[in-house]
Amino acid sequence: MPRPEQTERATPKRLEESRKKGQLARSTELAGAGIFLGAILAMHFFAGSDFGGLGPGTMVALSHIASYDPLTIDSVWGIFAKTLGSVVVVMALLFAIAFGLGVLLNVVQVGLLFTLQPLQPNFSKLNPLSGFKRIFSKQVAVNLLKQFIKLGAVAVILYSTVAGNLGFFLSLGEMSPYGVFGAVGSLIYSITFKFAVLLVIVGILDYAYERWNFMENQKMTKQEVKDEMRQAEGNPEVRGAVKRRQREFARRRMLSAVPRATVVVTNPTHFAVALEWDEVDMEAPVVVAKGADLVALRIREIAREAGVPILENPPLARTLYEKVALDQMVPPNLYAAVAQVIAFVYRLKRKTIA
Repeated sequence: MPRPEQTERATPKRLEESRKKGQLARSTELAGAGIFLGAILAMHFFAGSDFGGLGPGTMVALSHIASYDPLTIDSVWGIFAKTLGSVVVVMALLFAIAFGLGVLLNVVQVGLLFTLQPLQPNFSKLNPLSGFKRIFSKQVAVNLLKQFIKLGAVAVILYSTVAGNLGFFLSLGEMSPYGVFGAVGSLIYSITFKFAVLLVIVGILDYAYERWNFMENQKMTKQEVKDEMRQAEGNPEVRGAVKRRQREFARRRMLSAVPRATVVVTNPTHFAVALEWDEVDMEAPVVVAKGADLVALRIREIAREAGVPILENPPLARTLYEKVALDQMVPPNLYAAVAQVIAFVYRLKRKTIA
C-alpha cells in the first residue's frame, strides 16, 4: 500500500525501473483462465473426431466388458496399443496449445521481458513480522474473495446443470455404452465451458484490479518527483551556469561579426542591427548581429572602432530587431527600406573616397 504522502503518479522512469526489476501488473488468474478455456475448446474440437480415436477405443473397452469376456493381459494390451497413438497426439496438441496460450497471455499483459531479478534471494521475506503482515494484507483478502467467487460459481453451474438435466440422468440406463459416453461428454463440456468463461471474466477483472493496485503502489511523493527531475535535468545551479556560458559564447560570436558588417541600423539608443551585404555572394542582406540597450551600445562601439557606418532609422531598426532572426536574410517586404540604407552607405563611401 502507498504511504499517505505518496500522492503523485509514477513517472515513466519509475515505471521503467520497476519493469527491469520484474515488478509489473500481471494477473495469473487471467493467464490460467485463458489456458483452461483454450484447452476446453481444443478438446471439444477434437471430440468432433471422437477425440482422435479416444472415443472408439473407450467404446471397444466398454463393449468388451459388457460381453463378459475375461480381461487378459493380451486383450488389455491390444486396447491400450490401439488407442495409445491417438491419445499421445491429442495430449501433445493440448500441451502445445496450453503452452502457447500461456506465453501469449503473459506477453499481452506485460510485453516482452526477460529479467532474473525476481529470482534473486530476498531475505526480508524471511522476516516473521513481514510474513505475519502479509497474512492479513489486502492482497490476501482479495485472493480469498476470488476463491469464494469461483467456488460459488462452480456450485451454481453444477446445480443449474443437474437440475436442468434430471430427465437425462434418468434415461442413461436405456442408452448404449457409446451413447452414454457421448452424452456425458457433452454434459461435461457444457459445465466446463461455462466455468471457463466465468474464469476468464474473473481474470479480466483481476487484471484490472492488479493494474490499479500496481499504479497505486508505484505512486511517489512530491519530493521524489522533484529529486528525479533534478537528477534527470541536472542541478539547477549547474544548468543555469551552462546556459549563461552558452549565452556568453553566442554573444561573443555575434559581436565578432560586427566588424565585417556593411551598415549598423540604430533606434538610436535602444536597438542596433548590423547588416552584411555582398552583391556577388548573397541573395539579400543578412542580419549578423542585433541587440537592445547594453548589447546595442556594444554593437555601436565595435562598429565605430571598425569603421562600419552607423545609420539612425528607428522604424527599420525596430522592425529588423523584432522580425528577423540572427544570421537570417532580410525578408522581401523589407528589401526597399534596406536597399535605401545600403545605397546611402555606398554613396557615403564614394564621397569619402573622392
